[in-house]
Amino acid sequence: MIHDLNDDVLAYAEAHSTEEWDILKQLRRSTWQHVLTPQMLSDSIQGRFLANLSRMIQPQSILELGTYTGYSTICLAAGLQAGGTIDTIEPNDELNGIQDEFWAAAGLQAAIRRHNGEALHILPGLDGPYDLVWIDADKARTEQYIEEALKRVRIGGWILVDNVLWWGKVLDDRKEKDPIAAMLERLATALANDSRVRTTLLPLRDGILMIEKLT
Repeated sequence: MIHDLNDDVLAYAEAHSTEEWDILKQLRRSTWQHVLTPQMLSDSIQGRFLANLSRMIQPQSILELGTYTGYSTICLAAGLQAGGTIDTIEPNDELNGIQDEFWAAAGLQAAIRRHNGEALHILPGLDGPYDLVWIDADKARTEQYIEEALKRVRIGGWILVDNVLWWGKVLDDRKEKDPIAAMLERLATALANDSRVRTTLLPLRDGILMIEKLT
């Protein structure tokens, strides 16, 4: 695990939480069997967090940057209103088959609009407004993704950004050796002092930055 949260603590958290949905267990197994970098998948606690937040917000429209095999898409759909939609962007179209299989099994195909391509090329064609945005994409472009998301999320809506702890490398004694870590630290600092938003950085898995749009 990361930043001193050991496997025993994670196992305790999982054992004392509602069990992961069967469809997500199957998707996790399939990802580990067929995809070269399965560690990129959300863990079950992070998936529950996304599902819980979606149920609290009850979004009509969701934007996801970084679909991967579609695990987080299913979690985000947990609170989607009837007739609601998820626009999800993924550059790797070789993952479409596994996404389609499990989205169909979850009964979500009608709600999901998949866009294959680079996010910065796709986003100009998506206006929103979105109630909820999940960013788990190319880390070097995180600042650009957030700015694009802020243009498209409604006032009072939420943007969630994954991997903002960058495996602990954002800490002062480590970040100078990693340009992505240094960028993420500067970005989190700037957003914490940005009057347009209110932020909370959660030390959940590899860090999730919660951004509430105020103006």
